[in-house]
Amino acid sequence: MDKVYTTFADITPELNAQWEAKYGKHRIIDLEIEVDGHTYNYVLRKPDRAVLEAMGKHAVAKNVELTNKSLIKNCVLGGDMEALDKDGSVYVEVLEQLQKLKSEAKSTIKKR
Repeated sequence: MDKVYTTFADITPELNAQWEAKYGKHRIIDLEIEVDGHTYNYVLRKPDRAVLEAMGKHAVAKNVELTNKSLIKNCVLGGDMEALDKDGSVYVEVLEQLQKLKSEAKSTIKKR
């Protein structure tokens, strides 16, 4: 049996509204990736603490594959999933962007 993949076109305004209500509008981004003349689109969410803790469990075991799968499973809300599953360039770019989202915070240390 062939795996059925969803596409970016399958994402409805109602689905976007549900994600915004669940995760917060400011935590959701759209990602467009161009590879070999094709454009692939995704909706991502910034990793929250629960996702980071799930990733940490796999990272402690030095299991990079499960760490990455955990990040993608929890933070790629929708998009052109066949390309994500089958194209290494798309997969790496999605991971890189999620890593950037994970470390977007800025901090300042001040003496007291």
